Amino acid sequence: MKDLLQKIWQNKLQFLDFNLNFEDKNILDVSELAIILSVNQENYERYFLLNEFRIIFEKIHLRVDIFSIQKAQICAINLCKSGWVKKQELLDALQILQKISDNCEVFNFIEKMEIKAVDKKELFLKKCDQLDIIALELCKLSFDENAKIRLHKKKDKFKKLDFNIAVTGIMNSGKSSFLNALLKKDILGVSNIPETANLTLISYGANKEVMIYFWDKYEWQNILKTSSFNEELKAFFDRLVLELDIDKYIKDETLSQKINLEDLKNFSSAKNNISALIKKIEIKSDLEFLKNNVCIVDTPGLDDVVIQREILTNEYLKESDFLIHLMNASQALTQKDIEFLTHCLLNSRLSKFLIILTKADLLKKQELDEVKNYIKQVLKEKLKDENLVAKIDFLSVSAKMANDFYKNLASEESLEKSGMKEFENYLFNELYSGEKSKIALESYKKELLLELDYLLKEYELQNKFIQEKEQNLDEQNKQFLLQMQNQKKILKEAKDEISNSIVELQNLESGIDNLVLLLAKQLKDRLVDELKYFKNKSQKVDVKRILMIIDTTIKDGISDILREVKFKNMKKIEELKLHLSLKYDFLKENFSNDFENFKDKISKDIENIFNDEKIILLKLEIENIINQNIDLFDLEIKLTQSINTIFQNFNFENILQSLDINGAFFHFLDKKLQDYEEIQKEKLKNIEDLMNKINDKNSNILTSFEDNLQNIAKLKQLKMDLLHAN
Repeated sequence: MKDLLQKIWQNKLQFLDFNLNFEDKNILDVSELAIILSVNQENYERYFLLNEFRIIFEKIHLRVDIFSIQKAQICAINLCKSGWVKKQELLDALQILQKISDNCEVFNFIEKMEIKAVDKKELFLKKCDQLDIIALELCKLSFDENAKIRLHKKKDKFKKLDFNIAVTGIMNSGKSSFLNALLKKDILGVSNIPETANLTLISYGANKEVMIYFWDKYEWQNILKTSSFNEELKAFFDRLVLELDIDKYIKDETLSQKINLEDLKNFSSAKNNISALIKKIEIKSDLEFLKNNVCIVDTPGLDDVVIQREILTNEYLKESDFLIHLMNASQALTQKDIEFLTHCLLNSRLSKFLIILTKADLLKKQELDEVKNYIKQVLKEKLKDENLVAKIDFLSVSAKMANDFYKNLASEESLEKSGMKEFENYLFNELYSGEKSKIALESYKKELLLELDYLLKEYELQNKFIQEKEQNLDEQNKQFLLQMQNQKKILKEAKDEISNSIVELQNLESGIDNLVLLLAKQLKDRLVDELKYFKNKSQKVDVKRILMIIDTTIKDGISDILREVKFKNMKKIEELKLHLSLKYDFLKENFSNDFENFKDKISKDIENIFNDEKIILLKLEIENIINQNIDLFDLEIKLTQSINTIFQNFNFENILQSLDINGAFFHFLDKKLQDYEEIQKEKLKNIEDLMNKINDKNSNILTSFEDNLQNIAKLKQLKMDLLHAN
């Protein structure tokens, strides 16, 4: 057996021209493909014994034997060769496995392999069009208007899938120049000062317009409160209050104002004081890049001194689908860059980050490579985790070269050398092959399949009725009609059970505030121990270290608390959903559809409880207390008071109750029951109409039967198309 596997592997290259691929090209991730490729004549026995290895092969519907491994390996290589799998990611995964498997042969082969370019955006849109065509065909075959309305809603819902791209960077990272090059038009100001002072959202709109949103009174008071810890910032806001008519812009509710694009710099530039009163700016433009619901979130900058803007930026970063961090290639990786990237890699839900080295035309390729390696090395040392650093991709661009081309100041060669085209291809491939796109396509497909099955059963049922009428089996038809009417009782029973189950899911949040207070004590004790250490060593207090302790202690502690809340809620919800699906079999598919989206939304809602504003205020207060240079006893008292006050204001239990996780779940279930009830009513009405038609001596029953057969054939073909739409 060992000799046979060795021979197969040695002759593998001759099979690579076979058109072998997995039926679903996204079924395995890169790490699973790397595991398959790492099996060889020396280690196959160890892999065969692993349950995880068998699970991988179950996913691709293959037995775990030599010939299946050969086929899977050829498929994996073909996926990489045809551009479906990122070559570098596969190489990184193989390199990790080299610690336990000698896969150098396949590693070297893939490293030298030429990769075909795949336009993932084009493929994604093609799949959308395929599903849209099926949705329209189902509309044509549907019996009534309600089903057609549902199908159009599904189609429209999918079309509204949007992608949020966050762009971050410190001052002078070239953010505005880069965005102007990306949008192929000068929209944002360019300067060595923080030109764009506000969070700016740029999205598609046929009617070009700009909306400005000002802070409300509550937010403005928080800005003034936090600025009091910084003398220079406090002086600026004191001056601002004297120079501007604040009440004209700062209202109880957020004030919005429409302006012309040409006037934007008068509001957004940091040189204009009014920019400090602005919360965010929304720009609508008909630029090609923004089509298909792409929204760019241009952040004010990581070195923003206004805390409220930093908080707002963090909120948008949490909701982003993709993060682009810009660094000036000539002065890359400042301390602020390190802190930001470390935080993102440790805490973000995103699976991939992109660092763009700007102003790349000022450095040679070798110098750019040295900068990338330096960044990787520093982050590895900081994080002590190579896998986290592997999340980062790098590209180098020259926005100036691209902008010169768009202004007709340079040839197309300048655009080619700028790196902007390479970036656009990279970005669209990431967005349209990412998890969000896959989930959306799969959800759309499932919803269409559900509608198709309902319709198919209805046509088949109609023909069954017609056949039984021809055979004088009226009594059976009446019995079936009675069963359909009895479904109302079953639905009522299901609704009652769901309503009664709320008791099971209540009080899951109780005791949270006690856990938060324990965390407050833990933080206070850690800070006091640290301050005692500095005092005993007669050293000056390291404020940065103190602030880092606050960050890590609070974030780790609250993450643990929220993880527990999420686990308890999700466990109960999963149990109830499973029970209902088993008891009411007709609801199984209906409940499963969209359930992952529901869980994801709940997870995000729970994670967003974390209040950056209060944490930042606490850090500012502690920094202020430490700088007062008071004795340790008084320092401990003041720390205890500040920490307890802030933590009591968290009021997690009330926040969790306001999220109404249980209510959201019952709303989800109730909506599913309503959908099913609506479909049953339609089905019952159609059957009653059919029976009336059957009893009408003037109607041509045979024609109806033949028409139904044709429609059944069409639906079965559509189902095949839908099941094979990858």
